[in-house]
Amino acid sequence: MEGLSIICAGLGIIEEDDDGNRIGYTKGNYCLDNLKDLLRFLRRDDPQTREVFKQVCKWNIVGKDLIPIIEYCQDDRNLLLNAVKVMVFLTMPIEPTSNDIPQQIELLWGIKSSITFSEAVPVIMSLLESPLENLACEAFTEDDWKMVQLVLTLFRNVLAIQDISTQQKSGGSMIEFIFLRDRFLELLFQENVMEVILVLSQQVGGSCSYLRHDNLLLLETFYYIFMGQLPELIAKAHFKDPKVDEDNDISINSLKDIMEEERQKRKVIRQRNLGCYTQFSGTFTRFSLDGSKTLIKGNPCSVSNDPLMIAHTKHRGPAKRTVWDQGRVPATNNKILNLLYDFINQFLGGGYNVLMQSVRDDIEKEHHAIQSCDIVIFFQVAQFVTSFQYNKFLNQTHEEVDAQEPMDSRAGSTLFRGCICGPIAESLNISMFQLVLSRWRFSLETLKETNDCKFLYVAGSLIKTMLLMLELVLKQSPEDSKEHRTSRILLYKLFYDQTEEGMTQFLLNQIKSFDTHKQAKRSPF
Repeated sequence: MEGLSIICAGLGIIEEDDDGNRIGYTKGNYCLDNLKDLLRFLRRDDPQTREVFKQVCKWNIVGKDLIPIIEYCQDDRNLLLNAVKVMVFLTMPIEPTSNDIPQQIELLWGIKSSITFSEAVPVIMSLLESPLENLACEAFTEDDWKMVQLVLTLFRNVLAIQDISTQQKSGGSMIEFIFLRDRFLELLFQENVMEVILVLSQQVGGSCSYLRHDNLLLLETFYYIFMGQLPELIAKAHFKDPKVDEDNDISINSLKDIMEEERQKRKVIRQRNLGCYTQFSGTFTRFSLDGSKTLIKGNPCSVSNDPLMIAHTKHRGPAKRTVWDQGRVPATNNKILNLLYDFINQFLGGGYNVLMQSVRDDIEKEHHAIQSCDIVIFFQVAQFVTSFQYNKFLNQTHEEVDAQEPMDSRAGSTLFRGCICGPIAESLNISMFQLVLSRWRFSLETLKETNDCKFLYVAGSLIKTMLLMLELVLKQSPEDSKEHRTSRILLYKLFYDQTEEGMTQFLLNQIKSFDTHKQAKRSPF
């Protein structure tokens, strides 16, 4: 790590005024070379231990050097580009089998906080000005594609920082992380990042062949935008009284003030105790939150009083790992919900069908880049958006449905062309039903080998939501409408097949073999 420390120390120095406020950044003589060397260190970092990542985060290189370089050295495009590349590697998702997962989660949240409360996002977005202009003029090059891919990967990585470990929840940090998650989403809306994502999703199936390769990257980006949210809450956001949201903001801010006051009180008490009992020394045992013990020698007051501290002890037998808590904690802020409501509606205006058709084609052709986890994400995005559309039209009358704007010409080639199912036609047709059923059946047959219960839950939830959507069309749309007839024909095709390969027999077999004691846990998405 000696070489790493020399590299990080040679990046530059922050300039501050008399009050300690940051006013600039003086880059080192070999700042660019040091950034490239740091990038090499991160590329060679062991994904199991991620020692380089941990050390760089402990030195706060993101807040102390990388973000200041992005903010104050944006005229040096090469320097800016390499700083963004380093940020991409630092924000890569955690490997599920790696060590010290809770510590990695905490360090990633620190990076997300540094990015959120800085001016880095608009500067990073400036890198896309030329590529987006070329995309609009149909002069999109491979270099433009690589730049778009780099920036999109960074935002995908930061959006993916949503895991909260059990130690963090028990330590009272959950409300802070949820606030940070929503604040970052709001920042992406303010800096037009979301609009760019929508534009790129519409171009996946266009004349630009380069973006066709990034359909999975875009799909993951939408997945992490929707992660933890409830589609029914978003669908009903525009009916909510804004005064209720003001009361929620007041209560949240009051709770944060109380937590900060208690934190300051504990800090003062610790400082007093440190002065009164500096002569105490000996051997002590500390019990951590996970039940493990830590042996402390010397003065107990000099040891960190962090309640989230985990003992670095080796346990006999199977490796002891922290259970990830990924349950849904949806946004309740009406501003965020309304932003997401408008965002999903724009997504349904054309980009959704284009993106989903592209990914579905790759899955059906068994493209070499498609993995099982990609299919799960594809199903979950389809389930979320379909559920949003279902809840949006659930309580509307026939007159309100008829008053909806008709679908534009881009949806002309899809099965559904009405206002209810037209926007989600590419994930609500016979091909999609057959794909979900075939993958569901295959997952059941290989369950003993893979033990992938999550896939079963996701596939079952998607089929249920799709059928509910077809039922809603029959109830809400007029009988003489084309959408009503299309929905009825599709239901006939699905349930008329009484063979073993048909959906009816498959669902009946599932009901007969149902065991309440062998059910998969609910998916957090």
